[in-house]
Amino acid sequence: MENIKALLFLLYLEMAKSVIVIDDDEDTVRLFSEFLEENDIKVIGNGFDGVTAVKLFKETKPDVVLIDLNMPNGNGFYAIKKIQGIDPKAKIIAITADGSYSIEEKLEKLQIPLIHKPFKMDQVISIIHS
Repeated sequence: MENIKALLFLLYLEMAKSVIVIDDDEDTVRLFSEFLEENDIKVIGNGFDGVTAVKLFKETKPDVVLIDLNMPNGNGFYAIKKIQGIDPKAKIIAITADGSYSIEEKLEKLQIPLIHKPFKMDQVISIIHS
């Protein structure tokens, strides 16, 4: 079953021609970027804060944004609101270690799927397809 979910996730991302990965944790950025690149998904930008996320979004217009919520220099919510202001239909997936209900509630109102850290790729697949 996990193999089917992994295949569906890859098919979903293959429809996405470009992705930017934003997280203040360099290992998370590397992990996502390597996974996507290994599966022929073009990572067109990496960043480590919210201000850079907005700048990269404006410059690259990616199909998908993977973004952490707790970062310096403009957190994920700052970036999400700015990005949605630029493109209300932007596809954004939030990543966080904060499991509080208030975070989940805010993201639900913004219609942003959430991935909790630490994560496994099957968790990513489930959230994207839910």
